[in-house]
Amino acid sequence: MDEIELEDVRTEQVRAALARPTAYAHHPTSVEIRETHISWVFLAGERAFKLKKPLVLDFLDYGSAERRREMCHEEVRLNRRLAPDVYLGVRGVMLTEQGAELTADDDARAVEFVVEMRRYDERETLAAMLECGELQAGQVAAVGRALASFHDSAARAPANGAPVLTAERRFDENLHELLADVEQRGEIERIQALERFAHAFITAHAATFRRRADEGWIREGHGDLRAEHVLVGRAVRVVDCVEFDRSLRELDVADDLAFLVFDLAARGGERFIDALVRAYRGAGGEPGPDWLIAFYATYRALVRAKVALIRARQMPTTSAAHGRQSAAARDLIALAERFAWRSRLPLAIVVCGAPASGKSYLARAISQRSGFAHLSSDITRKRLVGVQPNQRADERAYGNEWNLRTYAELGRRAAGEVRVGRGAIIDATFRHRVDRQTFADAFGEAGPVLFIECQAPRSVLAQRAERRAHDSARVSDADVGVVLREQGVWEPLEEVPARAHIAIRTDRDVEQVVGDALALLDRRLLDRT
Repeated sequence: MDEIELEDVRTEQVRAALARPTAYAHHPTSVEIRETHISWVFLAGERAFKLKKPLVLDFLDYGSAERRREMCHEEVRLNRRLAPDVYLGVRGVMLTEQGAELTADDDARAVEFVVEMRRYDERETLAAMLECGELQAGQVAAVGRALASFHDSAARAPANGAPVLTAERRFDENLHELLADVEQRGEIERIQALERFAHAFITAHAATFRRRADEGWIREGHGDLRAEHVLVGRAVRVVDCVEFDRSLRELDVADDLAFLVFDLAARGGERFIDALVRAYRGAGGEPGPDWLIAFYATYRALVRAKVALIRARQMPTTSAAHGRQSAAARDLIALAERFAWRSRLPLAIVVCGAPASGKSYLARAISQRSGFAHLSSDITRKRLVGVQPNQRADERAYGNEWNLRTYAELGRRAAGEVRVGRGAIIDATFRHRVDRQTFADAFGEAGPVLFIECQAPRSVLAQRAERRAHDSARVSDADVGVVLREQGVWEPLEEVPARAHIAIRTDRDVEQVVGDALALLDRRLLDRT
């Protein structure tokens, strides 16, 4: 039997012995085992003991008992920063005729080593409290303050001189691994679009990455800030720091915080993100602007999507478990896209064109993908004149007076969204220059505005208008005659700068149209460099 096989046998003996209550001096009534891909945790009464698996992976070396002992000490050292009362120390494990016995970690008889922890109430984690509906914004704010204090005292990582290349490499490696596992053509195109976005973003903000490194915001953080690792009982405590790879925890504090931002969103707790980040800043934390946090959250979502696809690949393709993991990966890719959209803020997007040009369909698609508010001129106009969205407004509602009121209201509402850190999709014809000017006057200097002009052949416009006339849920009052007439009085967007304007044919798949819009936004990022 070679050394590796002997190591595996000995670890299995230790694992089996620690599963029995007799291994523990405090005599628990039972032992519950939790297994991850790199360790076993033995829940023994009021104590928990973590045994590392004898693994050597690309990112981890637990290949020898001495190395595992070293990593146990590192785990305790690092986690005592945020949970000093949980991490009690390192214990040796010696095998006996009766099974196993815990001893000092420097005992020569020890053949294995474990981290000893005080067991905590898992119902007090952010994840559990969010799931049962008991999480409060004040508790999340307390986490933000605790993380700001932790990052402030965390050791500064040595400058590697290439923060931009580091960001590029991390995104590239993960995206290429993700592309190797995606199953559908549509997913491939969406990931490729995210790859293009990442390169454009990193290039556009290279100075920000370098400045944050120079200012010392690369710290020895936590590296795995999941909601299930954050306790919000009598005090905020955070467990399970990454101990096995220093590079995974030496990162921008914005990146460390973004892990929890992403995880809250993935668990349906997006409403708590603002409380977390605001409290972090209020306590002196410096995560940079919101768009930087969103960028790092995009990366975290894609990493989790890759993990879900790897798990799916390990299961029979016809199994329900494979289907659940594949669906989870698609949801995570969609979440990554939403965070990528937020990385482009501040931003308002005008989706304009003649009636039946497909602008409302495209605006809804972009709003759904981005999470930006969808501001419709049809709904806004009818609200102003006092009729329901699916009721027909009289002719006066479409005169110059109500036109100007409608575009002014759209401008005010869009500005309100942008000023509070959200985006807006404005869905209106914008057919006359005076309409556009009225909107611009009301919008003011709230942020940049991009115009996507929807176009389609007259025959397509007529077919769409005819089809829409039979839809009882329609909002637009424009019939075939109005549609064709409005196309003829369109005033070109000559006053809009070329870099803020794209004309798109909408008589094709909406995903292709959205893709063109994304390409425009990515080019806009690069134009800023």
